[in-house]
Amino acid sequence: MPAIDLSKPNEQQTRWSLVLGTILWFVHLVVVHALISVSCKWGGLTVPVGGLSGLQIVEAVIHLITVILFGFLIYLPWRQWRSFQTETPTTNPDLMRNTEEYTRPLMAFIAMGLNAFLALYTIASFVPTFALKACGQA
Repeated sequence: MPAIDLSKPNEQQTRWSLVLGTILWFVHLVVVHALISVSCKWGGLTVPVGGLSGLQIVEAVIHLITVILFGFLIYLPWRQWRSFQTETPTTNPDLMRNTEEYTRPLMAFIAMGLNAFLALYTIASFVPTFALKACGQA
């Protein structure tokens, strides 16, 4: 049985972060849009709570949970990517070139970047929750 080389970082964690980030974004998108559609069709979640509708409260909670999960999925590949950097960024002018040359740091950097962009999209999609009224309500 071959021994496991602990000096090599685990690529599985980076791959899972990449895949789970995409799945999380998709599930968030489907759940929020389905929730709005179902609420408008059947008139649910219309109870006002502190000046906001129940739908807005539920959407805010879903967005908050999603952003927190994205934060975790950004942190994991960031930690992996930083483990490849042997010098601080100020003394290593070839930081990005070193990332591009090797597969593992590049994969971690791509996973970190994709999850960050998906988290930004999630934050941006949170704005219409309060700026627009669902179902054409006044």
